Amino acid sequence: MGKQVTAVMEEKAALSQNLIMGLQHVLTMCPGSIAVPLIMGSALGLDNETTAFLVAANLFTSAIAILIQVYGVGKHIGSRLPIVLGSAFAPLGPMIVIGQQYGLPAVFGAVMVSGVFMFGICYFMKSILKFFPPVVIGSFVTLIGITLAPTAFTDLAGGEGSANFGSVENLLLGLLVLMIIVLLNRFGNGFIQSIALLLGLLVGTLVAIPLNMLDLSPVAAAGWFELVTPFKFGLPQFKIDAIFLMTLFCVINMIQCIGVYAFLDNVQGTETDDKVKVDGMRAQSFAQMISGIFNSVPSTMFNENVGVIKLSGNGARSTVGTAGIMLLIMSLVPKLSNFIICIPKPVIGGATLALFGTISAAGISILSSVDYSDNNNSLILGTGLALGVGASFTGAAFDKLPSVLAMLFSNGLFVVGFVTIALNIILNVGKDKKKEN
Repeated sequence: MGKQVTAVMEEKAALSQNLIMGLQHVLTMCPGSIAVPLIMGSALGLDNETTAFLVAANLFTSAIAILIQVYGVGKHIGSRLPIVLGSAFAPLGPMIVIGQQYGLPAVFGAVMVSGVFMFGICYFMKSILKFFPPVVIGSFVTLIGITLAPTAFTDLAGGEGSANFGSVENLLLGLLVLMIIVLLNRFGNGFIQSIALLLGLLVGTLVAIPLNMLDLSPVAAAGWFELVTPFKFGLPQFKIDAIFLMTLFCVINMIQCIGVYAFLDNVQGTETDDKVKVDGMRAQSFAQMISGIFNSVPSTMFNENVGVIKLSGNGARSTVGTAGIMLLIMSLVPKLSNFIICIPKPVIGGATLALFGTISAAGISILSSVDYSDNNNSLILGTGLALGVGASFTGAAFDKLPSVLAMLFSNGLFVVGFVTIALNIILNVGKDKKKEN
């Protein structure tokens, strides 16, 4: 039996440790989180000033989501666990479609209202969680690591569309960062192990300077202070089709987040009960309503930051709370947020490869507890992963389907979730009762 999750809530860390490890969490989550408003801005043809504001709004609402999750609001909102949240990729496609058709006010209106619907769905989440046994969660977490790895490797090679993509300098720099993190975790003492990721990023960034790979011009151009104001782009618009599409993909996003609890339990040796999970999802939905007000997007729980906890051994929620405060400050100081963006892609890629590997390893660990004796779970796992991996890397196969279905089935995480849940219901639910009869 694992220790109760309340023991994790009570863990403390020194201020210096909170600052160092909080910064490590920020550096880990920022590239993935900031990517969502950057991609959306590019797809909608927004100017640099508007896109920069969306990035700041993203940091601001991510900070709010983290603080609500870690410290809670009232008795039933917030898991009070060391979970980092940032921009969700699952609803990115629908947000672009809505933005192209109706504009940004409709995007943020759909984010707000879908957050209300998601909050209501949380009241039925305990019943929904019954359909997520270890074979489903393990398949999901394993595929998360597998599908994230190409993103990390793309960054290691220089980033999508870069002029020097795949250059020897990029590859060597990224692999150097990865090697530093691995070696520090293997041969460093407890403190060095806890900041291995941060040291890898620091050394990689310093090495990038003589290679002319560190461009700080965005920092020089950015201002020192800017408030994130609500309804920056006008009052929200509420379009029924936009709200439906956003809610559908936010449900997918929330289902993805269930795997984070299993990963955290695997790392911390805890057993998170369903009430804590539901309270956490309720906090996520509540934060989503706030995100719509402040011109931002739905949040998701970041597996890679649980990877930071695994690599560092620091699971104190005060550390994640410190990361939330850092993000809040960064959202108000454009020069700071722009500095994070300036870290060279190969450095980020080398660091995230180490993290994404721990995610897949955690999924395999969860799957090791599954009973494969009667072959049903083998069929569920094998079929789910095969279809999920296929959809992740061959999403164009669904281009001729209606747009909503194409977006769903080209999402490997949706596919592995849908297939494993369905097969588990068909092959396993009621199996024990039949044996008894």
